[in-house]
Amino acid sequence: MSLTAEILAQPTFDTAIRTAVAGVKALKPTYDWVGVYLLEGDVLTLQDDHYLGQPTVHTCIPLGSGICGASATDGETLVIDDVHEDSRYIACCLSVRSEIVVPIMAGERVVGVLDLDSDTPAAFGEADRQELERVAVALARAWQALAGKQPVHGSIP
Repeated sequence: MSLTAEILAQPTFDTAIRTAVAGVKALKPTYDWVGVYLLEGDVLTLQDDHYLGQPTVHTCIPLGSGICGASATDGETLVIDDVHEDSRYIACCLSVRSEIVVPIMAGERVVGVLDLDSDTPAAFGEADRQELERVAVALARAWQALAGKQPVHGSIP
C-alpha cells in the first residue's frame, strides 16, 4: 500500500498525521526531522506525537514567522537549500542545514504544514517536493473527510 493510501485509510485525522510523519521519515535517511503543524487561529501548533526527530521548543509558530509561517501564509511550498542563508529561518537545532515546508490545503484554506529538516545541505530536490506535496494532499483529504466535509476516494496524482 502506498503512503498516501495508508494515510487515507486511517480512522482519525490524528492517526493520519502520525502515519504520514512515520511514513515520510522512513523514506530517506536525510529526512532528519519530520512534523505536521496544524493551524489554530493565526498560530501553527505542533503536538508531541505529530513529529519525529529531535525535540523542539518551537511548538507554536505565528503565521508569517519562520519558514513554516511563511509557507502557511502564502500557501506555497518553500524549499530552503541553506537555512543559514534565509533570514526567516527559526533555528531549532544547530545541525539543520536545509528545510522544506509544504502547506496542507483544504481547498483554498491552509489547515497546516508538513515540515522537514535535514542536516544535509540542499537535501530536498524536485522528486522530494513532488512526493511531499502528494502526502500533503492526502492529509488535506483526510482532514476534509474526518471533519465531515467530503468523502475520501480516488487516487492522488
